[in-house]
Amino acid sequence: MKESMTEEEDYMSDSFINVQEDVRPGVPMLRQIREARRKEEKQQQANLRNRQKSVKEEERERRDIGLKNALGCENKGFALLQKMGYKSGQALGKSGDGIVEPIPLNVKTGKSGIGHESSLKRKAEERLGNYRRKIHMKNQNEAKAAEVFGCD
Repeated sequence: MKESMTEEEDYMSDSFINVQEDVRPGVPMLRQIREARRKEEKQQQANLRNRQKSVKEEERERRDIGLKNALGCENKGFALLQKMGYKSGQALGKSGDGIVEPIPLNVKTGKSGIGHESSLKRKAEERLGNYRRKIHMKNQNEAKAAEVFGCD
């Protein structure tokens, strides 16, 4: 029995009661939280570096790189334009009053149809018109009620 007491300290002994620890509130916890956040940030950065890009991201990057570069002489369309007298930076057309910049490319990445955006816009305008009519009717009814109750 005595041997077990010497191996394990008694919870009522002075060694447990008089332990001098840092008793400032929150200091050790803050340090632990900071270290945990640093580890988490390092892990996220490592994940971002090692992450394989999705097909959509790769397509978008390649498209952006391709759109930033100007067309060269190896492009058939550009070569045909040059044969007809076109020079880079010149406006299109016989009199030179056409467009200078190419028509911008609008890539549709969603799964909705071509006219879906216009239908959403139309529906939003209808909802706004209905809301305005409702508010107008409410204001008219309040004015009539004030008129009726104000006269009596």
